[in-house]
Amino acid sequence: MSNLASLSINPLFLRHDLMIELGRLEMAIDDVRLTQPAANDRSSLVNELESKCARINEALSKLPA
Repeated sequence: MSNLASLSINPLFLRHDLMIELGRLEMAIDDVRLTQPAANDRSSLVNELESKCARINEALSKLPA
C-alpha cells in the first residue's frame, strides 16, 4: 500500500499528454470539416470532438502551472 502513494502522477507529464491529445482533436476536427460530405454527420461529429476539447481545456486549466 505504501508503494501506491508513491505512484502519484507528475502534473508536467499529464499536461504534456493533454496538450498532445488536444492537438490531435483539433486536427481531427479540421479533417472532419474538410472531408465529411454530409452536413448532419459532420456537425454531430464536430460537436462531439469540440466537447472533448472543452473537457481537456478544463482539465488543463485545473493543473498547476
